[in-house]
Amino acid sequence: MIVGQAAGGARRGRWVPGRRLGAVLIACSAFAGVHANAQDQAREAPRTEAQWIQAARTAAHRINYAGTIIYQSGGEITSSRITHLFDGSKSHERIQTLDGKPREYLRKRSDSDDEVQCLIPESRKIIVERRSAEESFPALSGASPDEILQRYEARLGPVERVAGLEAQTLALEPRDDLRYAYRLWLDRASGLLLRAQTLNERREVIEQIGFSEVRVGDRIDRSLLKPTWSVEGWSVVRSDYHKTDLAKHGWLVPTPEGFRKTKEVMRRMGSVEAMQVVFADGLATMSVFIEPNSPVIDPAAQVRMHGPTSALSRRVGDALVTVVGEVPPGTVRAVALSVEFRGTR
Repeated sequence: MIVGQAAGGARRGRWVPGRRLGAVLIACSAFAGVHANAQDQAREAPRTEAQWIQAARTAAHRINYAGTIIYQSGGEITSSRITHLFDGSKSHERIQTLDGKPREYLRKRSDSDDEVQCLIPESRKIIVERRSAEESFPALSGASPDEILQRYEARLGPVERVAGLEAQTLALEPRDDLRYAYRLWLDRASGLLLRAQTLNERREVIEQIGFSEVRVGDRIDRSLLKPTWSVEGWSVVRSDYHKTDLAKHGWLVPTPEGFRKTKEVMRRMGSVEAMQVVFADGLATMSVFIEPNSPVIDPAAQVRMHGPTSALSRRVGDALVTVVGEVPPGTVRAVALSVEFRGTR
């Protein structure tokens, strides 16, 4: 599951101010009633596993929410604040990092388009990337429930509390050894994903992300989506990539079993131009980068790991091939070894 990335960073490795007391009490009372009614309806007509997945996909884009997100991977713990508004046709999102160097991500998304702006205050720079639906928490993915259930066996578990809300637990077990298992906590009223864990083959938690506090369904003032800093005079850098066909460049990159190709582009990464193919299975993603005429002579032969992310580089002719993804090491190794250069006609 993509946790969140900086724009163009596929290779790297993703509040509401107090109102007047009376208004708060009225809003909370009204929302509590809606929340309770939705929970009553859920108890009267239980959702299936597929319906829960669909509810999570819809809620992430179509409702308002704001809260604090905690991400943990190994010894790393980071937090951020998210404010999300759906205006009836597009969703607008602002993510503020709370640890390390200050960063803000402003996202505007429709059914067919997704634009992310990364604000870097120390260099007064805005990095803009326009892309198709690559998801980040609390979204699941653009895949349909049927597509996900082809690759994972779903099992409903007990109701637990997360961030003060009742949450339906949902376990997703892989049907093969090419991917990790997941455990999800979904708000019983709205379906919003409240917490997600990634588990390895020993069912150990290797990554988790979730809300420590969240308000769901409240009115969001548009002023809360504006950047913290005045960006007047900041430089704007647009992601330099365009669609390409690797086969026309002589490359064969087979699609891994149970994945589908979502992107095939040529992009600039610093001073290097590389081809990139992205594969997804509905929850996990993998990228294959091909850098022709790479100066790297002897890349590390072993798989490098950071949390659930595995990476492996190998030379194919004069090119460096790097595979990185939120999948087990064996999957990355198999994909890297499958890449071939067959020459151009």
